[in-house]
Amino acid sequence: MNAFAALAALWRRFSARERSVIAAGALLAAAILLYVLLWEPGLAARRTLSSALPRLRAQLADMRLQREEIMALRRQIDAAARRGDLQTLLQASLRETAFAESVERVSALPDGGAQVLIGSAAFDAWVEWLERAQREFGVRLQSATITPPEPGGRARIEASFAARGVPTAGSTR
Repeated sequence: MNAFAALAALWRRFSARERSVIAAGALLAAAILLYVLLWEPGLAARRTLSSALPRLRAQLADMRLQREEIMALRRQIDAAARRGDLQTLLQASLRETAFAESVERVSALPDGGAQVLIGSAAFDAWVEWLERAQREFGVRLQSATITPPEPGGRARIEASFAARGVPTAGSTR
């Protein structure tokens, strides 16, 4: 005898009143399980999402504001690059560095770029200046030849720069 047949035989042995009590109990148990397993977790998730929604909307508004600021800064960088040629911008920026006395040459390249030759500069200071020049003027480092730093951490640097948006040789923009 299989389990289903055994349950059917047991069910038939109960009186009509017992069957209705068992059915009501099973229905109540099913309703409780439905509430505990589906309804309450759904309500909890809804409360969590409702509390998170204003914060997420505020973050979205902040991101949109930051995007507008970034776009404005990019327009300023593009305008700065158009106001003066790259050679002049780099010369002015290099005059404000700690290694300004080591700058041997800043020359214009035929493609609108510029080449910088620094006799002896602290490598860390040069990297800091490079980051600032990229951020403020939108210049892009095309190539650099850096001799290994001496024991004092100073290196000879020859670098070529291009304005942002100007394709480099070999690029497919």
